[in-house]
Amino acid sequence: MVAIARDLAEQLLSALRPANLQEVPEGSRIHVHAAVSRFAILYEQIRNAVDYKDDHLLRRSAIKRILNRQLILEHDPTAIATGLVRELIGAGYLPNNELPESLIDDTAIRVKKYLIIARIRVGSESHFEWLRNLLAVELEEIFVDATRDKALVTFLYERLADRIHAPAAIPNPQEVQLQVYIACYRTFLKADDDVLGFKLLRAYLPEWMRPQEWMDDPTRIAERLIGVQHRIRQGLRHPLALRFLRVVKPWAVALSILRDSLLDKPDEAPILLEKPETLTAVVARITKRKYTEVKGRIRRGAIRATFYLFITKMVVAFVMEVPLEYLWYQTVSITALTINLLLPPGMMIFVSLFIHVPGKDNTQRIQENVSVLLSEEGIPAREIRPIQKRRGAAHVLFSTAYFLMFVVTFGLIGILLDALHFTWLSASIFYFFLCVVSFFAFRLRQNAREYIVIQGRDRLSNVFFDFISLPILRAGQWLSQSISRLNVFMFILDFIIEAPFKIFLGVLEEWLAFMKEKREELE
Repeated sequence: MVAIARDLAEQLLSALRPANLQEVPEGSRIHVHAAVSRFAILYEQIRNAVDYKDDHLLRRSAIKRILNRQLILEHDPTAIATGLVRELIGAGYLPNNELPESLIDDTAIRVKKYLIIARIRVGSESHFEWLRNLLAVELEEIFVDATRDKALVTFLYERLADRIHAPAAIPNPQEVQLQVYIACYRTFLKADDDVLGFKLLRAYLPEWMRPQEWMDDPTRIAERLIGVQHRIRQGLRHPLALRFLRVVKPWAVALSILRDSLLDKPDEAPILLEKPETLTAVVARITKRKYTEVKGRIRRGAIRATFYLFITKMVVAFVMEVPLEYLWYQTVSITALTINLLLPPGMMIFVSLFIHVPGKDNTQRIQENVSVLLSEEGIPAREIRPIQKRRGAAHVLFSTAYFLMFVVTFGLIGILLDALHFTWLSASIFYFFLCVVSFFAFRLRQNAREYIVIQGRDRLSNVFFDFISLPILRAGQWLSQSISRLNVFMFILDFIIEAPFKIFLGVLEEWLAFMKEKREELE
């Protein structure tokens, strides 16, 4: 390992130092009764099993869900903020009896911003949904300290910003730096469009963070938000975004492993940075541990997804497939029903069994990248090339071949289903679950590649697999995006079960507090 630059070591150690948080006096902490919290946590566990999401998205998903419900039921910012914070604490997303009561006031100010803009009604419903999503990100930032993550992303960006170029594809250097910034957040913190949207909103419209300046006359800000949303969408959907991600990912993985290596024994971090050979050994050990953690996390996710798919398929089978087939054909194909019932969970179990841990060559590459990341010379320069545009006969030829891939793949599957005596209804359900589950399994396997920094080899077998699987995955991606808002389980949980259940918990907590007061009167 090469010598570590002293200024980089100091910058990294500064980023890793914990924030100096003031201790909150016990009398001004937000407290939720333990009995109420147990019920709320149990409900969240059930809901998260039904609505699968990555672990790092669960808290923000809960913020968004609770916020949407509170905005319908309440119009007072303080009432909305109180209900939101207390529900998050009760559900275990925030610590109990640790946060200051002033957090409710901070939350209320941010909720009030949205309510004021929403009353003006400048923009479509999708625009206000976008604002609510960004509000959830803003609230999560004040609920959970992210100072360390921001400092580390800044460290990564500064190491990469002047090393990645795209003169032929993006002549504007500022646009290149924006894409590097976005790629750093996506690869290092797994930031989605909502998180990045809020980061860019603060940059493009800094007045948003100073509501006292415009809340008395918010029309101008409401109108500017329309243009800002369009500008943010263009930045996040840049055609070269994936290429920036591929270039940034190896260095983001290296920084992630380096962070965990230094935090494994924080007191020894300064000494470790002075001994490159020892740091290399620690990086190898932490990397192997991360491989194991990812494998376990993916398998737990596969189990949750299998449970969700099995329950979903059971409902579809007994609510739609069996009754309609019997109504139209006076019979039900046991073969088709069994295949449709077992295929989705079976595919997820199959995928979970074939999750492999990266080899020594990948660990060695991470060690090398850590060394380069901390070196005085820095990261080698990389150039992002423009996407090749095909026109004329080549465009028509490749588009036709791409269309034929869909025809051949789905045609062969249709022939097989016909041989198994599938009706058009059972075949449609088979196609639907095959595409959606295949896409979900593909994303699960991509998550398993979190720490892989070596590109795989191009093989003939991969070409054949892509020919068969790409149409199914594309269809699954489209279906997943199109029907994500039509999840019947989520509708039942959010609007039929959750609202009255949370009202019951609120009443229960008030009753328990009342009983405590009466008991104290006896003392």
